[in-house]
Amino acid sequence: MADADISAHFDAHKAEYRIGEQRAIKFLLLDRDQARQKVTVPPGDIQRYYNSNIQQYQQPEQIRASHILLKTEGKDEAAVRKTAEGILAQVKAGADFAELAKKVSEDEGSKAQGGDVNFFSRGRMVPEFEEAAFKMNVGDTSDLVKSQFGFHIIRVTDKKAGATRTLDEVRQQITDTLQQQIADQQITTKAQQLATRIKNPGDLAEAAGENGLMVQESGLFQRTDPVPGLGQAPQVAAEAFQLKDGAVSGPLSSARGVVFITVSNKKDPYVPNLDEVKDRVREDTTRAKATELSRQKAAEVAAALKSAKDFAAAAKAQGFPSQDSELIARGGSLPGIGVSPEVEKVAFGLAAGAVSDPIVTDRGTVIVKVLEKDEVTPEEFANAKEQFRTDLVNERRSRFFSAYMGKLKEKLNVEVKSDVVTRITSSLSL
Repeated sequence: MADADISAHFDAHKAEYRIGEQRAIKFLLLDRDQARQKVTVPPGDIQRYYNSNIQQYQQPEQIRASHILLKTEGKDEAAVRKTAEGILAQVKAGADFAELAKKVSEDEGSKAQGGDVNFFSRGRMVPEFEEAAFKMNVGDTSDLVKSQFGFHIIRVTDKKAGATRTLDEVRQQITDTLQQQIADQQITTKAQQLATRIKNPGDLAEAAGENGLMVQESGLFQRTDPVPGLGQAPQVAAEAFQLKDGAVSGPLSSARGVVFITVSNKKDPYVPNLDEVKDRVREDTTRAKATELSRQKAAEVAAALKSAKDFAAAAKAQGFPSQDSELIARGGSLPGIGVSPEVEKVAFGLAAGAVSDPIVTDRGTVIVKVLEKDEVTPEEFANAKEQFRTDLVNERRSRFFSAYMGKLKEKLNVEVKSDVVTRITSSLSL
């Protein structure tokens, strides 16, 4: 990318590179990791924690199963049963269970895996499925199992017995947990003590020296930036941008520990020199040029597609295979694009059979052809309008009543009179 192009892009978009107000802080940190490393946990505490939390270390019995599902919703149940019995007969005659599942199962979540639903423990499946599966041995195939979803044919493929992890297996995990709990409590206590000691910025250095700590200084950062030396610390950053000159904060939370801060430097918003943001400008310039080239190519392709009888064939001839979607509503996701307000705005304004001009999106430049439109009829609109009106009135009634009762309860012991409430809410309308 030529320097002249980068410079031209920067000159045309200077406002986009404006750097907001910045602050720097001096801070005293009670470091969680350092505190944790100094903690020794007595063996008796580890044993007591294990005994008190034994359920955390218990692994229930699990089984792995595959199934073939034939759904009954909206169908003739007797006919579905008859079909399921035929499939069950094939399985028991030695047919490949996984291949049958891929072909005939109506469970979209597992059919591609040959019906495999992986390992599960009790309480994870519908009761009928679970009851049948946990009674079976590995390799067994069930008879038809009826559930709310339809008819299942289940095969158990593996089992894991229930077990409890031993103390030795989880000792380090418990030690780490208790170390952090003790360290956090120590830090909380120390922070409370320091809060009474630190009243002005000069107290930070004195308190640090008295406690074997050190005062650190961050670089400049903006309000939403990570704080240098602390990382993402929203509470610290928020305090830094509201703390008065010469003041010191109380204890503040951060991922690294509790912090006391004072503001050490401020910098007003400004537009930087090109050298300060050259890498960012170079990336933006490259992206802008790529987008423009994409738009120009798309304009050529769009011209060809608008005059073509076969959109898909013409797109492929241009080196851009097309994709079809089902009918989608506003806010729906398009194949290969996802949810795109830019594409939606254009597509819903086109007539059936029309081809759009190029549409620039975050994913690239898009050309769409509307294959079909399912317009809302006046009757459908009228019905939906009345339903919407009813729902909105009910929602407003509920909101009014909640607010009304809330105000009363602040002052009175309230006895609800249902007939009065009905009269009040029924009088509300749009």
